[in-house]
Amino acid sequence: METLFQDMVYAGESILYFAWLPLTIWTLASCAGWLLLRTYTTLHPQIQYHGRLALMFALPAGFLALIILQGIEFIFNIGAAETINLKIITVLAPMEVTINSVEQASIYSFNNMLLVSLFLLLVLGVIYSLFQFVSQWIYLKKIKSTYHFTSLSDMEGLDSGNIELADSIQKQIGIAFSDDDIIPSTFGYINPVILLPKSLQTNSEKLNLAIRHELTHISQNDFLSQVTTICTGIFFWFHPIVHLLKRELIEFRELRCDSMVLSEQNISRKEYASLLLELLHMPNFDKELSVNMAQESSNLKKRIQMITKPNIHKPIPKRLSFTLFGVIIISTAIFMACTDMQTSEIFDNEELNLMTDVDQDGSRGYHQVLIFMGDEEQAERHMEALDQLNAVEENHILSINVLKGERAIEKYGERGTQGVIEVNTHISEEAYNSVLTTLGMEKQDLDLYNPDEEKDFFVVVEKMPELIGGLESLASQIQYPEMARRAGIEGRVFVQFIVNEEGEVEHPRIIRGIGGGADEEALRVVRQAKFTPGVQRGKPVRVQYALPFNFKLPESETTSETSTIDNPTVIERNMAVQIDPSENGINGRILDVDTKQPLVGANVIIDGSSIGSVTDVNGYFSLSGNQANQSSIVISHIGYETTRLQL
Repeated sequence: METLFQDMVYAGESILYFAWLPLTIWTLASCAGWLLLRTYTTLHPQIQYHGRLALMFALPAGFLALIILQGIEFIFNIGAAETINLKIITVLAPMEVTINSVEQASIYSFNNMLLVSLFLLLVLGVIYSLFQFVSQWIYLKKIKSTYHFTSLSDMEGLDSGNIELADSIQKQIGIAFSDDDIIPSTFGYINPVILLPKSLQTNSEKLNLAIRHELTHISQNDFLSQVTTICTGIFFWFHPIVHLLKRELIEFRELRCDSMVLSEQNISRKEYASLLLELLHMPNFDKELSVNMAQESSNLKKRIQMITKPNIHKPIPKRLSFTLFGVIIISTAIFMACTDMQTSEIFDNEELNLMTDVDQDGSRGYHQVLIFMGDEEQAERHMEALDQLNAVEENHILSINVLKGERAIEKYGERGTQGVIEVNTHISEEAYNSVLTTLGMEKQDLDLYNPDEEKDFFVVVEKMPELIGGLESLASQIQYPEMARRAGIEGRVFVQFIVNEEGEVEHPRIIRGIGGGADEEALRVVRQAKFTPGVQRGKPVRVQYALPFNFKLPESETTSETSTIDNPTVIERNMAVQIDPSENGINGRILDVDTKQPLVGANVIIDGSSIGSVTDVNGYFSLSGNQANQSSIVISHIGYETTRLQL
């Protein structure tokens, strides 16, 4: 039951997110167009009819254009990250995270209940309208099978105008007569039929006038327009403008048809008006779907007034009318589709904070995406993306934890005030990126470092690699990330990598980062670096190397922000070394003397050999074997004085 409720919440949010803006645009455009048509009452009925029809058709056309545009975006992966624009703060350095069992937030909130109610109301309205349409369609099929329709071309007594018009339609048109007094009607598109009251057979002139009117409907494809209008009303049954246009379309369709019939000089206006009065009291056998000659009695006065006008024989403005029809549909549909492309920007004025935390060396056991929630409205806006996590394969997500209240604040500080969602994935690029893409983010090339695959490297060699162009050339390429600048983020980013035999950088990874885009910037610069390779016994070898990048913001408005690489030739700081010898080797920790912060990526080498270790993110290292206890060790780190300890 809860899953069904969640699905309905998701469906309601999806419809609202997708439809509200284009529907608003169409409403404003249709109101403006309708007011314009109502103001200029002297416009020809052809223009009045096509103007309203274009407004009606623009509604489904606009949504169709929007679906096509979004389909193209999906196929070509255009703007994949724009679906839900999330503010991303990437921290690639591993951080300690404790898995907690937490209470799940209730989904039965007032807003969700309201959303589900509106969704159910919309669905029920569509079902009811669709049921009516299908019932009418079945009824017309039944009528068509009940009466014996003969070909109009075989009918005797047709005047030359009707014969010519029927031939121009180029369709097999059927005709039948009902014993009951009914208003002349036509229905069907591929094989249209005309149903007339048998009483008209006694008056040849009125019979031909009624047939002329129905043939005009067929020639103008009015039944197809009527079906399209009804289908639009099915899906947008709740919109009052749709019902207004639908009602007025019937009125101006008959006025336009009258004007087209009476535009011929040989048609008697008196007989035509008399025919309308005679048909007025007759019932419609099908008022909804078929096209009837006298649909409403309320517009009879207007039709009679038009018939008696002296300029009734003026040419029909077909070119102007169809041009207006096309312009309204195309412009409104394009405006609806293109404007909705900005919907995500409107929804995402208050963005979610995301922090991605990649376990580069596998020491923690999972990658993590942290979602720092905002206010309730903001969280509900993005719930669609979070719900999509249900679609991620089970073997990709390790756990999803929701932290609320004091628990979130205790763990993440003030940023966790509104709650934090921890999404932990298995350690693989595929699993991690499946979560990112589900949340609307771009994939990341993790370039995970697997020490089991790369054991053939040295930590210290006879000739260490040298950066081509010097540290200054590398530092000049760094750009202070805008996100870090706005958030006031500064500090040191440690990048560790392998310099291979060709002097190229392999497997760069952040071993301590500061976030805000600074980590990515440091990685970007390191990947472009070129070295002269390290040399051991006269041969180029693979050497592990590390560089710290120092990001510092200006102290005043007159000072520009800086980002540098600590120069390894300048010794500015001292290190403190904690040693814990044992029978199996040496364990220890290296700290900064002044700050007491652990030094990451410091080289610890057994003096006179290439055997050594590198400190981890907490400054710890380990050397195994008896040789370690019987030798001196050399500890070095860029920016620190090299230390030699006798054991």
